Amino acid sequence: MGRPFLYFCPITGTNVQGLTSEDTTSEDGKSRVEMVQCLACGGFHYVDPSKGPLPPADDK
Repeated sequence: MGRPFLYFCPITGTNVQGLTSEDTTSEDGKSRVEMVQCLACGGFHYVDPSKGPLPPADDK
């Protein structure tokens, strides 16, 4: 079973829960980016599960 994490959906503007494996870093120790299908908008996003949710973009 994967480890739950939150990421920000830029389409809907909400935080969405995703699942990843227990190891959130690659073999060389760098963070790993995964493509997930968003439950909020149905699209695909590239997320880094080790970073947690991203803040919304500042539209000013």
